[in-house]
Amino acid sequence: MAKIRYIRRVFVKLFCFAFFGICSLILAILLFPIMHILSGFSETRFKKMVRKFNHQYFKFFVKITSIFGAVRLTVENKESLKKIRSKVVIANHPSLFDVVILFSLVPNADCIVKGELIQNKFISLIIKNLYIPNNIPFEDQLKQAKKSMDEGNNLIIFPEGTRTKPGEPWDFKKGAARFALYSKNDVIPIFFGGNDKIGLRKHDKLLQFHPTEKYLYNLKVLAPISINEYIDMPMTKSATKLTHKMKEILEKELPN
Repeated sequence: MAKIRYIRRVFVKLFCFAFFGICSLILAILLFPIMHILSGFSETRFKKMVRKFNHQYFKFFVKITSIFGAVRLTVENKESLKKIRSKVVIANHPSLFDVVILFSLVPNADCIVKGELIQNKFISLIIKNLYIPNNIPFEDQLKQAKKSMDEGNNLIIFPEGTRTKPGEPWDFKKGAARFALYSKNDVIPIFFGGNDKIGLRKHDKLLQFHPTEKYLYNLKVLAPISINEYIDMPMTKSATKLTHKMKEILEKELPN
């Protein structure tokens, strides 16, 4: 029975991957042109419309993974995310599914994404139209992110820059802190807990899955980090201190 459950979960995982990719492609090809027309070809209105739609789309997809038994999600202090505006949302990054969950929870979400994702035919149209690629000069990323947050959007960013390698300590980069300091917006940390995300971690194989249970995502929305004490410091010093603060707060949530 254990082997049957394992095979079933791997199959559900592959189905979810395919479902997400195909739906994203169809929505980008069919829905985006309609939204362009409905927005009056205004870039600002178009992005606002698509962000709202994407928020609901990701919520729907997370629900699908739960219904099919691949994922169980719990979120502590979830209500505090409902009306946030112009915040930098950070989190530890144990798995491939983290960004999907955050987009389902955070309204008006913007994101720094890998520039190479533009080459992915399933999501390239979404990336080009909405988010900030990390292969443009960093100063341009800062300006685009600030403009987005000035419009009320929330910037999702993982301070590690990539998924945590299993068994290795977190290595937070200063980029997330610099986005917060440059835009003068507070930081909301979210901790990803639960079991090992075997099959979704860095360098895991596609056909891997947790051997005994579904993926358990136990999230905790933590108290905002104010940037007020850092904004009068030189950028290098303030970014270092804020980065250490973000890491310290999230590491406190790790099980002993």
